[in-house]
Parts: sequence; structure tokens; C-alpha cells
Amino acid sequence: MSNAKDPYVEVPAGAIVFSEGEVGADLYIVESGQVQLASRSGSVQSTLGPGDVFGEMALLENQPHAATASSKGKARLLRIKALDLPDVLRQNGEIGLGLLRQILMRYIQQEQRMRELAKAATKPESSAPITEPPPAPPVPVAAAESVFVREMPLAPARLGLRVSATGQIVALDPARNEFLVGRPDPVSGTTPEIDLGPFDANRTLSRRHARILREGGQYLVREDTTTTNGTYLNDQRLQTGVAVALKSGDKLRFGSIEVEVVAA
Repeated sequence: MSNAKDPYVEVPAGAIVFSEGEVGADLYIVESGQVQLASRSGSVQSTLGPGDVFGEMALLENQPHAATASSKGKARLLRIKALDLPDVLRQNGEIGLGLLRQILMRYIQQEQRMRELAKAATKPESSAPITEPPPAPPVPVAAAESVFVREMPLAPARLGLRVSATGQIVALDPARNEFLVGRPDPVSGTTPEIDLGPFDANRTLSRRHARILREGGQYLVREDTTTTNGTYLNDQRLQTGVAVALKSGDKLRFGSIEVEVVAA
């Protein structure tokens, strides 16, 4: 699916990345598409999207995967070899921090499922058999924060981002539906579609800081992985994983970089 020089793996729809019981050798980060983690019984444990990390058993020596990972539609993955992990984590602490957060979230989800099963087992007997409850929804990192909900007004045909410090406008290509916002990553050799690195004198911007999405005529912004310095829309911090509508005149802040959404 890839060669030794290309760290990315193009996974066709329905393909198995690794199976439960296999010894973990690689860590993966979802670049695009979705990946499902499921048990041998077929029960889906979680569905992962862009920015999510899986294959964490690669951090341990000769440890088998606890679930089967398969693509849900076509997916693009960044694969990090187990032998390269120490160097990658030293150079890119955001990957290690994101991995720790996601392991914690999966632990919380598993605890929720176990509590629901235990609660169901203590109910009075009935003729209906007790079945395993559906997977718990993902637990957001900022669960204690209130969800920021906005109306979804129709966006103009084209939008751009005007950097407040310089007045420079970064136009959003209307032929694209997804734009990664961040700075170049020397580890993977990737450059985001919206490269704000030149405006980041204080190094507050993450390599994979956020994404701007286009769905039909509507633009949205989403922070896929919690960042140290946050993503703000009109001075309100976005909740990780929640896509929020954009319109002309909105003020965005990625770390300390302020931009205004303008009609391009």
C-alpha cells in the first residue's frame, strides 16, 4: 500500500489495517477518511477520524493488538514504524500528547460500557435476553465545557482568510472540500493547505492545528486534536471534534495567529 520512503498508506474501503491478536509494529494517524476498531465478535468499539491515533500497542514490545482496525471507506494514514517512534515522539511531542489523550478517552468509553453491562445484569429478570449495549459515543477532551452551537447560514461561494497582522489574504480553493491549517511538518514532510507558519513568530501554531471543511455551500472549522494553544472563533474556544459554521466577518484565532473570514 506504500513504499519505504512514503510514510503514508492509502487504504481502500473495507481493508483491514491490522487484526486483533497481531503483534503491534506500527502506529497510525488518520490523515483522511475513517477507521473502525472492532472486537472479534464484530462489536464496533470506536470510529476514528482525521487526527486520531491508533495502533498504540506499537509502544510496547511484542504486545498484540486488542482490536481489529479496518477502513470505513477509503482512508489515508500516516504510518510510523515502532523502531522510529522514540525519535518521532522526541521531535513531535504533539503526537505523544494526542496519543495519551486518546488512550484515556478509550479507557473512559470502556469503563462506560462495563458499567452499562453491570447495570443491565442487575435488573429484574425478564423474557428479553440481555444484549451488549451499543458503543458509547466518543468522550470529548473538553467535556466539562459547554458545547458551542451556532446557526448554519449559507456561506458565499468563495471565502478567504485575512491575516490580521499583515492584511494578507489566503484564498480557499473552491475546488477543495478540506483544508488543513497549521505549519509544515519536517518529520512527515507535509505542508498544510493553509500554511500559517510564516506568521507564527512565537511558535504557537501546531503542525495539524485545525481543519476548514466545505460541505455544499457551507464552510466549517473543526479542531480534530486538542492543541496546546487552542482554536478560537469570535473569542470562544472550539471544542475538539465539533465542526462549527463559518461566515464572512468571523474572527478566527489559531494559537496567537488571528485571521478574519472574508469573501474572496
